[in-house]
Amino acid sequence: MKDNNHKVKSILKQVMIFNDFYEEVIHSSIIKNQDTAVSKLEFKLLHTVYRHERLMISEVSEILNISLPNCSRYVKTAIEDGYLHKQIDLEDKRVYYISLTEKGRNIVESTLSSFSEEMSHQLLDLDFKTLEKLDQTFSNLNNILSETLLGNKHN
Repeated sequence: MKDNNHKVKSILKQVMIFNDFYEEVIHSSIIKNQDTAVSKLEFKLLHTVYRHERLMISEVSEILNISLPNCSRYVKTAIEDGYLHKQIDLEDKRVYYISLTEKGRNIVESTLSSFSEEMSHQLLDLDFKTLEKLDQTFSNLNNILSETLLGNKHN
């Protein structure tokens, strides 16, 4: 059990280091797409909606771990800026969903494309065996985390 605790802490440390690296490269990609003029947090909002296609504000608030009032303000601004579209639920008029507009989708996709180009440039110097290992590692990590997270939500 003690070995597991130590290993879990080590894994989490590595995940956080990777996340920091990812955040730096994404931030660099956002700056390269400066004509879009979105902040890091606005990009996170747009990227979250992009990944899920359609969400309620409360879901976005929970995913991004920001308060509902703050999330509502960010969403309102993104709607006004033309990045998000608001769709009222037909069954309950008090509920509405947000989704990306074409403008919002273009921002996310161009930023992700820039991110991919920068990462590809860095990874191309690695040998094929290392790339295979890296691919398998990320695949395993995603599968395990997905199973664990989905398993915890159903309990």
